[in-house]
Amino acid sequence: MKRCLSSRKFLLLLCAFLSGCSHLTSEIGPPLPATPEITVGRSTSEDVLEKTGVPSQVSATPAGFVFLYEHNDVTENQLGFTLNRSIVKWFKFVYARSRLEHTAWVLCFDTNQVLQAWGKENWKEPLGQGMAAQFLVTAQTLVDSSPVRQPATQHEWGEMWLTPLPQALNVAQSLQDGRFGLEQTLAPTAVGQHTLEMVQPLPPRQQALQSKQ
Repeated sequence: MKRCLSSRKFLLLLCAFLSGCSHLTSEIGPPLPATPEITVGRSTSEDVLEKTGVPSQVSATPAGFVFLYEHNDVTENQLGFTLNRSIVKWFKFVYARSRLEHTAWVLCFDTNQVLQAWGKENWKEPLGQGMAAQFLVTAQTLVDSSPVRQPATQHEWGEMWLTPLPQALNVAQSLQDGRFGLEQTLAPTAVGQHTLEMVQPLPPRQQALQSKQ
């Protein structure tokens, strides 16, 4: 009985201090269908583009070419509370936690543009957490999710062909439309396909500053 009363007191005290909560969501890339209407050995690249849309990345292979589709769904929940004490009452203290749901498809085509194989993955994991003191009432993201909040790579394809000549010499290594494999969004910049771009990776602190600009 005493334990039940103490639990009620704790909930009442918590509700007295809570000032609200926020739910922030964002999607990067087009959602992928739950039941894809594609068939290995019959569907062509035109069928896939018509039913699934433009892929995130394309790469040539010795046997043909491959498509990579990616969809990232970021969800952030914030819990805020205030204290009715002198200057502190003008601030809201917020704790936030973010989760990522990642979906990816890889489709392999032969030189005749016929689908030969495809695979998919889907997973969820915590993206991070953060705390802040906000003036009055505001709602903004507190978790650094810049690696998956970048604009869709499909929007940069046209601009890629206008790259100045000294940079266009290295276009075959591009992650969006190259010839040397694919790499998913969250891969580290110092390993994998990024090492073929001949671009010196920035230190983590400079990467964080550049993503905020």
